[in-house]
Amino acid sequence: VPAAISSSAGPKGLAARDKQRFPPGPPLGGLSTPGIGAMSSSSSSSSSLSSIPSNNNNNNNNNNNNNNNNGSNNKRTRSNSNEFYPGSFPPMADKQKAMKETAESAYKDLSDDKDDPMMGGGMEKPKRAPGMPLTMAPDVEDENKGGTDWIVGYNPSVQTNLHIDLLHNLSHQSVVCCVKFSADGKYLSTGCNRSAQIYDVESGRKVHSFSDDAAKEGDLYIRSVCFSPDGNFLATGAEDKTVKVWDIMQKRILHTFTGHELDIYSLDYSSNGRFIISGSGDKKAKIWDVEKGKCAHTLGNEEVGPKDGVTSVAVSPDGKLVAAGSLDRIVRLWDAQTGYFLERYEGHLDSVYSVAFSPDGRTLASGSLDKTLKLWDLSGSRARSRCRSTFNGHKDFVLSVAFSPDGNWLISGSKDRSVQFWDPRSAVTHVMLQGHKNSVISVAVSPTTGAFATGSGDYRARLWGYSS
Repeated sequence: VPAAISSSAGPKGLAARDKQRFPPGPPLGGLSTPGIGAMSSSSSSSSSLSSIPSNNNNNNNNNNNNNNNNGSNNKRTRSNSNEFYPGSFPPMADKQKAMKETAESAYKDLSDDKDDPMMGGGMEKPKRAPGMPLTMAPDVEDENKGGTDWIVGYNPSVQTNLHIDLLHNLSHQSVVCCVKFSADGKYLSTGCNRSAQIYDVESGRKVHSFSDDAAKEGDLYIRSVCFSPDGNFLATGAEDKTVKVWDIMQKRILHTFTGHELDIYSLDYSSNGRFIISGSGDKKAKIWDVEKGKCAHTLGNEEVGPKDGVTSVAVSPDGKLVAAGSLDRIVRLWDAQTGYFLERYEGHLDSVYSVAFSPDGRTLASGSLDKTLKLWDLSGSRARSRCRSTFNGHKDFVLSVAFSPDGNWLISGSKDRSVQFWDPRSAVTHVMLQGHKNSVISVAVSPTTGAFATGSGDYRARLWGYSS
């Protein structure tokens, strides 16, 4: 496990500018400035865009390319170049200087965190390959719904009609550790220091906030949140080793589950709402019976593992399987009804930080500190290390993975600050979104509304719309 990643320890402080402790341990994974990879780049809006040349010698060429691309549709096709290229760019030469300054300043406010190991050992300015234009989103008057600090890049080697828009910017007072949608897609919950919030997805308005007044003073990060299937309850997992179930309308704690010996890193509700699964730094996952208010099964032992902290848990859509990713690099599978251990999936070269079932339950995705995602085949007879495909493309730790509800997209968030949209059939990335100033710690996809959410170390959660 890297020095900056531990199930029981973390850095003492974030930046001097905010004097707040960064939450220790997984699944945060650190903060760093990425080098933007060789993909095709387009602003996330076709109405008001600008190409930024990397040097003066390329000004004319880039302007010519921009004019040639005017009037193009949203479909991106194969390019002869491996560099980012613009999709369509109306003449905006008078804004080039301002847009360039915006792009560079997007990372400036964190450039002093050189001594914080979770910041990747120091910050650098954004990098781009020689001759590669950087394109930014257009100015938007409503601060809650836009800005000029996000980029969408398209893979020039594949055709795609995928389009992404920023819907709402949700500012927080600390690192946003987790994001999760309600089953009907109408609400988004986030977890940060000492509180969990619920937002209305359509308006972006905060409608509820939950904090335990009885908790001890000091930092207490909510590391995971999850709605019950009926939307009446919200489960939260925190650094105080407890799982709390909140009655949303009454704004009171219905249950407090105790038994874990270290921080809670991940939660998931069963599809029938009867059980909550938790994963902890104590090397255990637990299945809690909500109706009886007690632990039904403890998953994990010395014989089968995990040998280190459980960073992520997920319940299969039919409620029959529980998957867990661990710092010991292995994904494990249990029977949710009996608690019996079923299988282990090995192949990652570093800690597994996120797991997610496909909508049909036949595939399991995992994201790892080895910078890759993997798909594991659960159909038919299970075989150890049955890896269907490996996804390469992120430049740093993969911290979160999620499927779209139709199964057509696998979405990942990374320490490299990007979100990537992958085709799970071909293991090829179609789109890369750079929308945060720090690590993308958590990603979630709405079950119904064509929206997804990101939570980051930049003290923001963001709601996005996607369509194809």
